[in-house]
Amino acid sequence: MKKMPLTGRESQKVNLGLLLQNSAKQYGSKPFVTQAETGEHLTYAEFNKLTNHIAHGLIDLGFGDEEYIAIMLPSCVQFLACSYALKKIGVIEVAINSNARGPSLARMINMTKCKILITSGEHLQQLSEISESLKHLQQVIMIDEQQRAKEHLQSFNILPWQSLLGQSSSNFSCDFSDEGTAVILFTSGTTGVSKGCDIPHRSSVRAAESMIEAFSITEQDCVYSPYPLYHVGATQYDILPAMMVGGRVVIRQGFSLSNFWSDVCRYKATWFMSMGSVQQLLWSAEPCIEETQHSLRFIWGTPLPVDHDDFESRFQLKLARGTGYGSTEAGGVALPLFDKSGAGKVLDRYKVAIVDADDNELPIGESGELVIRSLEPAIMASKYIGMPEETAKAWRNSWFHTGDFAKLDDEGNLYWLARMSERIRVKGEMVSAYEIEESIFTHPSVTDCAVIGIPDGTGEEQVKAFVTLKENKTLTLEELRLFCAPIISRFMNPTSLEVLQEMPRTQTGKPAKVVLQKTIG
Repeated sequence: MKKMPLTGRESQKVNLGLLLQNSAKQYGSKPFVTQAETGEHLTYAEFNKLTNHIAHGLIDLGFGDEEYIAIMLPSCVQFLACSYALKKIGVIEVAINSNARGPSLARMINMTKCKILITSGEHLQQLSEISESLKHLQQVIMIDEQQRAKEHLQSFNILPWQSLLGQSSSNFSCDFSDEGTAVILFTSGTTGVSKGCDIPHRSSVRAAESMIEAFSITEQDCVYSPYPLYHVGATQYDILPAMMVGGRVVIRQGFSLSNFWSDVCRYKATWFMSMGSVQQLLWSAEPCIEETQHSLRFIWGTPLPVDHDDFESRFQLKLARGTGYGSTEAGGVALPLFDKSGAGKVLDRYKVAIVDADDNELPIGESGELVIRSLEPAIMASKYIGMPEETAKAWRNSWFHTGDFAKLDDEGNLYWLARMSERIRVKGEMVSAYEIEESIFTHPSVTDCAVIGIPDGTGEEQVKAFVTLKENKTLTLEELRLFCAPIISRFMNPTSLEVLQEMPRTQTGKPAKVVLQKTIG
């Protein structure tokens, strides 16, 4: 793999705090980050200065020796600045899912015995509901609404944002190893409770380097990132590659179809990662002037059954055929490709295999579970924090077990097929929900779709489809089954259908199947 001389010192040996300082020195007055909702923007020098103020403030408050500090904020400049301030002083960030509630939220905060949480007023209700369950939390730093926080969180010492801003803005030595943990990121929890992954600095840098190489990202580029900063997608695949080359970043607090093209045009974005079913949402939307009068040069990400050439022609941009492959635990494993479908080329710093249920390696071309091993230190998570049994299960036999069905070809290209957790057992067959969704998405009236299995009391499941439709369109189960009959196996055809006004979503754009499952009686 080509070496990227982007991060000062041998590019492969730099922690994230030092990386920011090197970029600020090199690109000082260039624009770095913009908040789409407000238009607030900071140059590289201004952003670096803000992170230094926060880092010195934490030290002045006596918090510089903490092992972990939690952040629970919407995607905003303050979140990003706090994140990099922690990286400069060697404190591990615990990135809390801002949508979490109840026991799940308490578990995330308690897992690392965090004493300090940085948050905002919009999360006070969630926190007040679990305040008695927070065993270690002592200090809550509010970026806003300090007085309201004192009323909701009476058990904790409430500090204002200003107290976090130290007087000094000088840089830090950042002389700690890039093999150390930078952040705890949580898995989505689609198959059980969310698990906290210890992500090393080097893992993040490597993932970003793969993006720079795959898409030839330069300082002329601007990424549009409407994804949460507690997720690997925004932090490692959007923001960090831009920072490493001196590019621009536009962040928004969630993907909005109504704002997408106007944001892209206003801020002259040049690339965008489509997560979840965003590609399908863009395709299904009514045409608008901005969709062809923009500066985007490419989109990449999770594929849906939208014709590749038609998509490129309509939106006047390049759509990567390859999706790449990565995960919170493993980092960026396969390089996305413009000209070839599938997940892409497995990078030479990883070894991958396809195995059966007994961990026997399968021949090239056969499908099974994807397992991964790193050939370089500190490019993968090594454990789930506070969950030794789950860690042993996932990393058994010296391989990380992804829970993904995949296959390899004889050229080393990886093809993702389905999540094992989204298989549906129908008449003795294990069916991929993803394959059924692919077929339903091609219906001309459908704008979004999610498929789940419903237990039928016999140990088998029935297929239920949830869809949203284009304006003034209708769809019955019988019509859907007739449409799907020629393109999927009979036992895969949905046996029930529910039309939704709006699809519930995770913040990464995926249909929230956990929410849909709870609607089943």
